[in-house]
Formats: sequence, structure tokens, C-alpha cells
Amino acid sequence: MDRPRTMWSSKRSAATVHIRRLCTLGLPMEGIVPALMRTLCREAHCDVGVALWFDAQGDVANLYTQHLPSPAATAAWFRPPQEPDPRPSLPLTGPLPVHRNGPIAICADDDGEVRAGPATTPEPFCSHRHLCSMATPSGPPLQRLCCAVLRHGAPVASLILYRPAGAAPFSIEERTAVKAAGRYLSLNGHSLPAESSIAMYGASGEQAFLLCEPDGSVLKASANGYELLAQASGCPVNRRTVPAELGRAGRQLIQRLLVTESLHASHDAETKEQPTTVINAWGLFRLRVFFEPNGPQGVLIERVEHLLVRLVGAMRHLDLSVQQGEVLLLLAQGLSHELIAERMHVSPNTADYHIRQLYAKLGAHTRNEAIGSVLGALETAQAT
Repeated sequence: MDRPRTMWSSKRSAATVHIRRLCTLGLPMEGIVPALMRTLCREAHCDVGVALWFDAQGDVANLYTQHLPSPAATAAWFRPPQEPDPRPSLPLTGPLPVHRNGPIAICADDDGEVRAGPATTPEPFCSHRHLCSMATPSGPPLQRLCCAVLRHGAPVASLILYRPAGAAPFSIEERTAVKAAGRYLSLNGHSLPAESSIAMYGASGEQAFLLCEPDGSVLKASANGYELLAQASGCPVNRRTVPAELGRAGRQLIQRLLVTESLHASHDAETKEQPTTVINAWGLFRLRVFFEPNGPQGVLIERVEHLLVRLVGAMRHLDLSVQQGEVLLLLAQGLSHELIAERMHVSPNTADYHIRQLYAKLGAHTRNEAIGSVLGALETAQAT
């Protein structure tokens, strides 16, 4: 698989470098969005973040958010507002402006900028504000920071962060972090096939536990249970799929799992301990059933992020130079020293120097030892 060139300026902030590394891995957008939204929420001090994908007609094609509620509750996100927006809006005297040249557009509620119209306009104008409200979490009023990713003037994705309406407005630094993510996604976030090698999913990820009926319907789910179930089923989340298709996809996946596991119930313990594995654009999922006689069945879903995503996360806790970080990611892809030099656009001797420096800093002698050392640092940081 051809991956975008990954070169980063050491002059950028640590958060921006981390965001750019994620967005230039050459993975499907679904595979990096969970880690990307965690980073953006942390940098912008938000508890809720949503990523939307748009189809050719400009409608929502897919959605990501951490702790996705049940399909029935998610359906409410796509309903039109019951009450008109009480905030004054800018009267339009002509068609909406189209961003034909810029790859992204950004807006923030109450950001204090007037983009068009008379100086007395009380609310900033945003030509893509409708994208911000196409899928909105229910609950108390929220202010939002939205970055639309555009290609050829048309929106293809949107990153939205939410903060309580009474909280401080989004700062320039917070908007800069979100804008950087949109810019890098616009340049590198093309639709690519999912990585099919299980070896590239060697690190632990998120987990969720669900209590299910024998027909596959969910009785109870932990905080991110419906999110992981939707991702593992591969069903897109949009106004056409919730709640019926999304719920049906989850039930069918659990039904297949229960049937498969029941067939193995008479086998030896080692066979029963092997989880069912699913790979799609969202990552690798391990599903395991815990049978209870005459009662609901427990289903454990683990989402395992791609190795490259895990390594990028680990770099936040390590003192690696820009070149050493790039070398690490290229080594993890199995590239030879010659190909690493070609990918970095440096001489073979320079590439060897950066590899030796990386090994010395990590106390490693091989690429596997280097990868293991970095992932070990990530596990230590997460444990503390």
C-alpha cells in the first residue's frame, strides 16, 4: 500500500506534530479518528467530539463519537430542531459563498469574528454552519467548534467539538489544533482499504461489555458498548440507518457470534478461549462470549487499534526527534533500510544514522525490540 510521505517540522507544537503523524499514516480515516478525536478533545478541553463523513449529496454518510448511545437514542441526533434557533442570524443577500480553493473551513460559536455582512451583525457568519448541526448530541445547550474538510469546494468530513454553553469560548490555540487536523485530513485522509494483516494489530485497545438476549438484542451495554458494536458490524451511522439498520446489524453480528461459540462449547478449553476476530476500516475487533445457563449472554468486544496508531500515541511519552519518530513508523511497516532512505528522501547513510540513534535511545538492537520498547512505554504511561 502506498502511504503518503510523512515529514514533519520540528518547529510545530507537540500536539500539532502528533495530529499530523496520525493523519499521514495512510490508514483509512475510520482507523485514525478515535485516536484523533481523543487528542482533539484533550487539546481543546472538551468531553465530547464528533466526526462526520458526508456523501455526494452533502448528507451524513457516517458518524463517529465516543460513547455512542443506543441506535434509538442516536436517531434523535439527526432530527431537525424542535425549536427555532434563538440566536439572530445573518440575513443573506445572495448565495452562500463556496470555498473553492481552501481545503478546510472553520467556525466556532461566539468566536467573535465577523466573516461577512455589515459590521453590526451580532453573529459570525459561517457558510458551512449547517454542517455543525447535522448531527448534534442531545442534552443541555452546547457551544461547538467545527472544522469542515473540503475537497474541490464540497464537504467530505467535519470534526466537531462540544463544550457547555456557559464555558469559556474556544481559544485561538484550541481552534488552531482543530484546524490543523482538518488540514492534514484534507491532504492525506483518502479512502484506503483496511489493513488485512492481523500482525499489524498487535496492541490492546478499547473494550466494552454487553448483556444480550439469545436473539442478539442488547439488554445493557457499558459506556462505549454501542459504539464498538456499530464499528464491529461495519454499519454506517446516519439518518437512514438508525435505528432499524444499525440495530439489525448489531443483532446479526451477535447472533453469528452466539451460534459460532455454541458450536465450540463442547470442544476443549483452549478452543473455547479463542475469540472471534473481525477486521474492517475501524480496526480489528475481538469478540468473546460468556455463556450463562438460562439467562442473558455476556459479550466482550475489544477494539484493537492499528500498530501505527498505537506507536504514534506512544511517541507522546518519549523524547524522540522528528526523524527518529518517522524511522520508527517506517520500521514498523517492515520497510528495509534502503526503502526507509527513499521514503525519507535522504541518503542510505543518513537513514542508517537515524536508525542507530533510535535504537540507542530505546536500548534496542532490532526493529521488534524497538517496537516492543515503545509500546511498553505506552502501557506504563497508561497505567499511571
